[in-house]
Amino acid sequence: MAASSRQVEARIDEKPEIMYDDFREELLHKLNELRESNSLCDTTIRAQGQDFPAHRCVLSAASPYFRAMFTSELKEKESDLVELKEMKSSTISDVLHYIYNGETAIDSSNAKDLVMVADYLMIPSLKRKAAVFLENEMINVSSCLALESFASQYDCKQLRQAAVSFQTENFVDVSRSEDFTLLDSRKLQELICMDELNVAEEEEVYEAVMTWVKHDLPSRECTLPELLKSVRLFSMSKSSLRRILDQELVSKSLACTRIVINALDLFLFPVLSHDISLTPRSSLNNYEDVVVLTRSELPSDEIYNDRTNFFVLATMTWGSLPMVPLNCGEHHIAAAVCGGLLYVVGDFGSTSLSCFNPKQNKWSTPDTKLNCKGCTVTSFDDELFVIGGEDSWHDVQIYNPVLKELRQGASMEAARAGHNAVLLQGHIYVIAGHNGEHCQNSAECYNPLTDQWAEISSMSDVRRSAAAVAVGGKILVVGGYGDMSVYTVESSCEIFDPGTNQWNLVPSLDIPRASCGIVGVGDTVYLFGGEDGNECRSDVQCFDLKTSGIFNEVFQHIVYWIVTFLSPAKFD
Repeated sequence: MAASSRQVEARIDEKPEIMYDDFREELLHKLNELRESNSLCDTTIRAQGQDFPAHRCVLSAASPYFRAMFTSELKEKESDLVELKEMKSSTISDVLHYIYNGETAIDSSNAKDLVMVADYLMIPSLKRKAAVFLENEMINVSSCLALESFASQYDCKQLRQAAVSFQTENFVDVSRSEDFTLLDSRKLQELICMDELNVAEEEEVYEAVMTWVKHDLPSRECTLPELLKSVRLFSMSKSSLRRILDQELVSKSLACTRIVINALDLFLFPVLSHDISLTPRSSLNNYEDVVVLTRSELPSDEIYNDRTNFFVLATMTWGSLPMVPLNCGEHHIAAAVCGGLLYVVGDFGSTSLSCFNPKQNKWSTPDTKLNCKGCTVTSFDDELFVIGGEDSWHDVQIYNPVLKELRQGASMEAARAGHNAVLLQGHIYVIAGHNGEHCQNSAECYNPLTDQWAEISSMSDVRRSAAAVAVGGKILVVGGYGDMSVYTVESSCEIFDPGTNQWNLVPSLDIPRASCGIVGVGDTVYLFGGEDGNECRSDVQCFDLKTSGIFNEVFQHIVYWIVTFLSPAKFD
């Protein structure tokens, strides 16, 4: 009974909690009215000569800074005036409005000031709100570097991370900003060391470094060797590294020259890389090698496919890209990768060149007209070498996609169309083809650096529309038509050794084919489609230079393809 009585008494003592949802807001509103009317105020905040009456208890509740001031033995405890020097009066007005109302307007004109004052007065909620505004609304190419520095100074971790992420994601644009040229060497090195830099090629990092150095050459030239160590030169092409060696700032510095030569040595002696940690940028490591089929033909009973297909070598799977915006029809076309972009050339009437950007996943059509029916196109040193063709039998047209300039190179000795052109060891080898009347077995070699041609030994068999590729330091030529008809199709294969200037026959194809596509990866050659004299082929075969010595089928595609040129490229 005693316990029961106590429970009853406890329930009687319990009082229901009554909530007034608007009371807090109403209280804040009234306190602010008292402040604005200077009623019951017991202190004054002064900034830039402007006075703001306030209540000590309210300021102390909102800010540990004011609480310490008003409860310690500081002079402000006895004084009615608190002077906040070097703070804008407009910012103090905004801060007081936030303290009394729990809200304030934040825009581009006051966000940074609010962060600074809120940090000084120890009002973390206001500091966080202003920093979030900066993060969401103010980070751009011209401000991200300054905002990172600002965020570090005022310990805004989330804002700093957002600014750094923007820099890495938009590095190329940021590197062209004025703030980038004003960075100190320590900060620049910290930035270019980051794996997350989003670049299409490592050359963009190098160019950014050189831009920074040249902005204040007398004081910055000495920092170049250390900065070059942070550029991942091993990710750059050999042609780029050779160009760097010829640049004055590098060539006159023994330290810089050694760094670049060491990177070139990795190409010549790959075994050296075994003892070195070589990690590409994340943006360059997320690509995969693919083979792009730049032209196809379908049998009459097949449905037209409005996509450009590609083949992923690592997974043996097919994918598709937007269709080449050129009417290929029955025309011969050729393709090459230059500067990270895929260029397709051919005789398409009003235009002859189309370009695919893998990062944008779209084609464009440069305003350039080339004579290129039945030509070849080869990429060297960031230029396209368009050689021969039925409208330009002896010609070498050299196109610079960056400068959009076209010039003529030295003419070939023989008239050629339907031939092959293969880049090997800095030379372009032009092989076989026809002169409009007869098929040929002759070959010649072009040196792009000296603009000179040299004759090399001829193949055993005449052929046109064959497939050729550089593999294992040699040139492999496969199949082709044996005369000017489409009925005599070769099965023979020959391999050229530039060291001995000799051609040798290798095991023939099990099925003759011409107009097929070919690509080499390491010591493996992949052969795509083609014609066998009776029908279009749909298979993919591979050939291992070191082991099998014969082509073996590795994939059967569901559509019949005639591939006039395939090109290894890197796509997301």
